[in-house]
Amino acid sequence: MAINLKELNQQIDAQQIAPIYLIQGTDHYLLDLVRKRFVDLIDEPDRALNLAQFDMREIDLATAIDDARSVPFFGDRRVVLIENAYFLTGEVAKSKPEHHVEELIDYINQPEPQTVLVIMAPYEKLDGRKKVTKLLKERATYLSFGDFSEKDVRQMVQDNLSAEGYEITSDALQTLIQYTDMSVAAIMNELDKLKLYAFNTKKIDKKAVDQLVTRTLSQNVFDLIDDLLNQKLRDAVELYHELILAGEEPLRLLGAMVGQFRLLLQVKVSKQSEQGLATALKVHPYRVKLAKKTVRRYSYDALANAFLGLAEMEKALKSTSKDPEMLFELFVLRYQYETKS
Repeated sequence: MAINLKELNQQIDAQQIAPIYLIQGTDHYLLDLVRKRFVDLIDEPDRALNLAQFDMREIDLATAIDDARSVPFFGDRRVVLIENAYFLTGEVAKSKPEHHVEELIDYINQPEPQTVLVIMAPYEKLDGRKKVTKLLKERATYLSFGDFSEKDVRQMVQDNLSAEGYEITSDALQTLIQYTDMSVAAIMNELDKLKLYAFNTKKIDKKAVDQLVTRTLSQNVFDLIDDLLNQKLRDAVELYHELILAGEEPLRLLGAMVGQFRLLLQVKVSKQSEQGLATALKVHPYRVKLAKKTVRRYSYDALANAFLGLAEMEKALKSTSKDPEMLFELFVLRYQYETKS
């Protein structure tokens, strides 16, 4: 049964706990939040006896399942956390323990009623072809952070702030989400700075977000591309220089720009919905949403010229020892000429 984070919290608050949970997603803040909820099911004095955590990169699955089959010591419930369940993905084990998933399959079919087995899969995608993965999605209570929407993130931020008496303006919240690529972990880290800044007023505005929030590489690339497409070429060059001076690797920066223009072109020609396109391209729906807003304002030729020019720059950067900042300035001059001609 698939659930969302709100439903999970409601289950735990009502003590209506399922025997097996599968938690999937790459956001460490959300994973830690969920992990803490399960850990807190066991009173702290009893955790040495009734709480167990097994990292699948260090301990074999059979040991974890044997522990899950054990009855609680002096308590009503036992919680067993299986961490890094990479055997549910397409990852090939090298020097890691050998896992016999048949043990888990048997347990899924007949779980211990007094144990809560929580399988943590911190991965973007699971291998749906595997029998054990299919069975878990069918029989376990399944929470995937990949389905976390912008609305969910907004609500989480609002709840976090209102609990401490803070307010945030709508444009400040939108900018915060944009600057952090809608990463909950990044947002929560930045909120600590914003709360300290607004300690006296308890009001967070866009000015505070602009001044304090650290932009991700994706956001810097987004700004760089926006300057290029809007013919703010001096601003684009200056931002590129700033990023290089700040220690950004030229190839990494260029690769991100090429990748973003590739996404813009794919979105430009596609007729699919945001969710359908995100699934097909294997990118976060929020990136597709931003890309759709961008491509409405520019022609296919403008996007294609920039993409091809950056691809040529990437080729030159990899095959010569020319200065990357000089190569970028040459790209901007060529782009300006091609756009006007």
